Amino acid sequence: MELLDRILGKCRRAGAEMAEVYYVSSRSLSISVRNGLVETIEKSTPGGMAIRFFSNGRTAFGHTTEFSDAAIDRTADKLSRLASKMEKDEFAVLPGPTQYSKGPDIFGDSFINEPMETKIQYLINLEKKALTFDPLIKNSQGVSYSEHIVTEGLANSKGVKSDYNSTYYRVGISVVASKDDQMFPGQGSVGARYFWDLPSPDMIVERFASRAVRLIGGTSVEGGDYEIIFAPRAANSILWGLSQALNGDNAFKGASFLTDKKGSKVAAEILSIYDDALMKRGVASRPADSEGCASRKLAPIENGIVTGFMYDSRTAAKASAESTGSCAREDYTSYPGIFPSNFYIAPGTDKVEDVIAACKKGIIVEETQGWGLHNVTGQYSAGINGTLVKDGQRIRPVADVTIAADADKLLNGIGAICDDITFYDSFNSPSIMVMSMRVGA
Repeated sequence: MELLDRILGKCRRAGAEMAEVYYVSSRSLSISVRNGLVETIEKSTPGGMAIRFFSNGRTAFGHTTEFSDAAIDRTADKLSRLASKMEKDEFAVLPGPTQYSKGPDIFGDSFINEPMETKIQYLINLEKKALTFDPLIKNSQGVSYSEHIVTEGLANSKGVKSDYNSTYYRVGISVVASKDDQMFPGQGSVGARYFWDLPSPDMIVERFASRAVRLIGGTSVEGGDYEIIFAPRAANSILWGLSQALNGDNAFKGASFLTDKKGSKVAAEILSIYDDALMKRGVASRPADSEGCASRKLAPIENGIVTGFMYDSRTAAKASAESTGSCAREDYTSYPGIFPSNFYIAPGTDKVEDVIAACKKGIIVEETQGWGLHNVTGQYSAGINGTLVKDGQRIRPVADVTIAADADKLLNGIGAICDDITFYDSFNSPSIMVMSMRVGA
């Protein structure tokens, strides 16, 4: 933090009334294996620093990978000149000091210290399991492993100081099912803060290879109204649109179908949406957001009612609200903005097999293509791959169809939420059943 304090001092001497310094460094390893052979091994140590410089109601933003006194002096002087040319922004604010929680347990580096040979052999064994999962799995597009140790630090001229370390692991597979002259991919990845929190290799293979086996050979169905059972991965096509509709900046601009809906019922009572930046070992957990506000657990939709939106400091100032600790950055070169952390649909108590058994005429949707739920219009539309269900029985795979509904029919039509949620990504959902959506060939 001494370096950050020194940079803040240089910004003040260059004329900044307020300043913020954000620092990130990381150590990363990526390995890919295909057909039992190592394809790539890549190591990297990216890192850098971003500065926000506030002067006379104007803001300038810059970033650098040079930390010498001379380099920082040049950057501060450049930002001072740049700020003088920017338009005034009455909402240019920075947060003040806050109390941080102990932390959501996001640093587990034991597997990082394992030999390279151990990690390569893990991938070779994983690919073997995938290729022997089912006779229809006849080709591998590769398996991959990545690990990251990240250090983030932030300080501003109002006294905010935050710094923390985190680890992140991701494992991915890509296999192809072949039947007659048709092929269908089974691919995806899972992530965790601790390596041993990842699913077992058998579970990873089942998660992705089985999808290729189930969905190969899909054909269209007759158009009409169907019950739609969204598998967890497919339900993210709803969740992503909701995250954008609950973005406070979008809502303030009117670019959200939930604008002016705070306090209103917009969904079935069984639907609650959470954004929990303090989830223990959550893949997007953090003690503080990317401008130093303390993290918290939010419930922007609870029991079907919109309770609020996600804000960073600037958008909160515009909306006469307070920051919800929802500021994030892609990396040090990107300007901070609003983005959720661990964003998910709260699981229910229904069992997915019971929901399927009660389905008279429906489709289990496993994959979607296209926009999904549009955060501005509230319309849902997507191409899908899935399984036709009649009288509680799985009939055959489905492809080359679209499903559609408006937000009111979609969200208020949720008839069941299952208990099968997992947390291997930053967006997660259990299986959910919508009582009626329009299917078109």
